[in-house]
Amino acid sequence: MTRHTCARRLALGLGAALSLAAAAHQADKASVRQALLAAEDARAPSAADLQVLLRAARHDDDEIQAAAVRALGRLERPDLVDDLKPFLRTASAAVRAQAANAVAQAVSAGRDDTVRDAARALRDRLKAEEHLFVRGIVAAALGRLPYARPGDVAAAEDALLDASAAGGVEVTTRPPDRTPFGTPVAGVTLGFGGDRRDAPLPVLVGVADGLESLVRINIKSYRPSSKAISRLRQLAITRIDAEADDEADPTGHAEVDAAMEDAATRVRRLALQALVTARAADDDTVAEALRDSDAQVRRLAVLAAPSASSGDALFAHLSRRAFPDDEATVRLEAVRLYGRTLREVRGCELLVAAIGDLDTHVTLEAIDQLGACSGSEAAVTALVEQVEAIDEVGGRYWHAPAHALVSLARVAPDRAAASLPVFSSSPVWQVRMYAASAAAAMGDAPALERLAGDAHPNVREAAIGGLAKRRGHEADDLYVAALASDDEQLVRTAARALDGSPARDLALPRLLGALARLTRSKRDTSRDARVAILQTIRTIGAAADAPALWRHLADFDPHIAALTAEILTGWTGVAHAPVTARFAPRPPLTWTDIAALDGARARFLMSDGLAFEIELHASEAPATVARFVRLARAGYYDGLTFHRVVPNFVIQGGSPGANEYVGDAAYLRDELGLRPHTRGAVCISTRGRDTGDAQIFIDLEDNPSLDHVYTVFASVVRGMDDVDAILEGAVIQRVEIVE
Repeated sequence: MTRHTCARRLALGLGAALSLAAAAHQADKASVRQALLAAEDARAPSAADLQVLLRAARHDDDEIQAAAVRALGRLERPDLVDDLKPFLRTASAAVRAQAANAVAQAVSAGRDDTVRDAARALRDRLKAEEHLFVRGIVAAALGRLPYARPGDVAAAEDALLDASAAGGVEVTTRPPDRTPFGTPVAGVTLGFGGDRRDAPLPVLVGVADGLESLVRINIKSYRPSSKAISRLRQLAITRIDAEADDEADPTGHAEVDAAMEDAATRVRRLALQALVTARAADDDTVAEALRDSDAQVRRLAVLAAPSASSGDALFAHLSRRAFPDDEATVRLEAVRLYGRTLREVRGCELLVAAIGDLDTHVTLEAIDQLGACSGSEAAVTALVEQVEAIDEVGGRYWHAPAHALVSLARVAPDRAAASLPVFSSSPVWQVRMYAASAAAAMGDAPALERLAGDAHPNVREAAIGGLAKRRGHEADDLYVAALASDDEQLVRTAARALDGSPARDLALPRLLGALARLTRSKRDTSRDARVAILQTIRTIGAAADAPALWRHLADFDPHIAALTAEILTGWTGVAHAPVTARFAPRPPLTWTDIAALDGARARFLMSDGLAFEIELHASEAPATVARFVRLARAGYYDGLTFHRVVPNFVIQGGSPGANEYVGDAAYLRDELGLRPHTRGAVCISTRGRDTGDAQIFIDLEDNPSLDHVYTVFASVVRGMDDVDAILEGAVIQRVEIVE
């Protein structure tokens, strides 16, 4: 055998050994991720589950370590802060970022002592942190803690203001640094507004985020200092100054420049939002922000205007800048503000004119605002014209006449009454639902009684809601009849209408029957309806009725079991304890299947020709993405609608009942993380912690108040203009998963 042959065989053997070692390492990582996923998905109910997460947090792989630290924070257990604090000092920037966020999440409902401990740890990290993106995340986490003492709020404010300046630790980027979501920032010197006393831009994003949260969460007991207000005003109008180092990054900086411009814009938005909440914008700030290149900043400037100006000055801001703005989001906010603040003094002519806006959402907002113009003949005439157009429109264009009917019912009920029968008999159920709202505004009880027998549950629900306000318990027979529905929102509304009913003998058996029927369905999402039933049973029942509720102490839903125990204890004076402590285990998730979905896309094709595409974030929200993909592939969303459209806020859809309370049967756990609720974020609707029902909503604007409350599992990457154009009732033709 030659020397060359021996060397070649040795090299091949070494290569095979290394390949086997690498394969074994990957297999180990996959098994750890699988165990981590299972423990997190179960919310780590046992000490053994918790140890799985703690061991994974000490894994030698940074990605696994970061995921485990994030999972520990998602448990929202204040007693885990001491376990999390060491990870604020670990070598991995990605792990430190997750640790800062996890500490804040862990104490989101914590006691004062644990919150103060978490705040100290975050303040110390903020002073020492050298990685600019991590420093920003620490600042954001510090601002959102649930402080109980004014002194602690002031200490957080001081720390954030100090971090907004360039003093202290030198903060740099080191190739190949990236933003938390993958954008490269190698070789870039990041200033802001040409003022080198400012911290680097990624730090300022976190500072602005922290200040916005600090102001919003504590506004009832805290007034930002003059220094904080001055700083927010500076940040709200300051522009980016980013310089690229070509030698450090010879490949070019277009992607970096775009990311930094987005970050600078986000700073302005967050700072202005904080000023809006604090009602602390001045006229110069508003005037400058109204000229901003970013439509969201201009929209926020409209919201800030009333705290800075009034009378003629406010009117000048709106008429010269906001009403003629090129972007519908700004014009819509101007219409809202004018209706709230200037309508009584300036009249309704501008609102009448806004009905002719090229954007449907602006038109609908103007129509809604005219519902307060009872003294304006021009307003009434405009509304009548819109109402009469119901005979000329159909399909997706019913919105303006339906909105106009409700407004007309408020300002000229006699004129609206003449058209009500046409709307009440429309083949479009949404039109009949608006007819119920109009009948309620007019106090037309006979019309409401007729609509309470409508074929569509959402029409019946709107009518019963109106009857409960107008006739109270005089219409109990209609509420009792509605309890037989399979629609959980309708049952919930009917049960609430029966609260305190004097017709106990009529109502109680039907309530108990509805409770038993919904319980047999074993749908987690029946909770809201069943809670409403139990609350009403509490008011009309007595100790003698206790045997009818005993079985619910062992209900499959621990929340229902706990409420039942509370009711029985109150009735009998004898302590009752729930049997059920948690939901039964769910089918396990498979990490390898989920990992393959990270970065996959879903394409929404609407029946009216609109379309948009979202990118899935499986590594950040594995359980949510897995559920969404499974349902989409099964055709669950096909034919469903976007039933809730709130311009300048969100659109929401994916309910088989086209309402808030009907969704997929099993609850979905929250997966809160670092990704914020910025425009285009795709999220899961809930009604409390871990109550996702597979309904989705899409942020139409940045909504920082939703951060760390609702799971963000995807982002719109194509077709956001079509998302903006979606109207109430728009039908999802199909959802396609593109891997």
